[in-house]
Amino acid sequence: MQKTKILIVDDELIMRESLAGWLERDGHEVIKTASGEEALEILKDTRFDILLVDIKMEGMSGLDVLKKVKESDPEVSVVMITAYGSISTAIEAMKNGAYDYLLKPFEPDELGVLIEKITTYQAQARENLYLKQQYQDRTRFESMIGQSEPMQEIFDLIQDIAPTD
Repeated sequence: MQKTKILIVDDELIMRESLAGWLERDGHEVIKTASGEEALEILKDTRFDILLVDIKMEGMSGLDVLKKVKESDPEVSVVMITAYGSISTAIEAMKNGAYDYLLKPFEPDELGVLIEKITTYQAQARENLYLKQQYQDRTRFESMIGQSEPMQEIFDLIQDIAPTD
């Protein structure tokens, strides 16, 4: 099974180290950074499955990071974390595409359950896309449509001989 790649963006060293320790112990690949600006630089070269982003940071806020990330990669799951939670901030984060919102302090088990939920969701989304593509490939060939075994054999034959003269 492929490791989940997680980027932690938090300006508090102890929080970054704690999160990284918990997640690495669970077998995830973790990169950590102290600012939104650094996170965006890292994201230019590397794709992550999950981002854990603190909302209140010096410089670029977590909500700004969320907006920028979702513009370039709408499929990535972003979890906003904060010690200063408010309903309006949570609503804004969710409207901008956050997968979830965690209030500090939280337990390692709570984070583990959330990461598992996200990875299961992502796997199901990938499988759904794959199956949808397979279905389209197998039930339609140009203007011919068919799902029966004989039609599938004809589609296979057409694909095999199509590149030949």
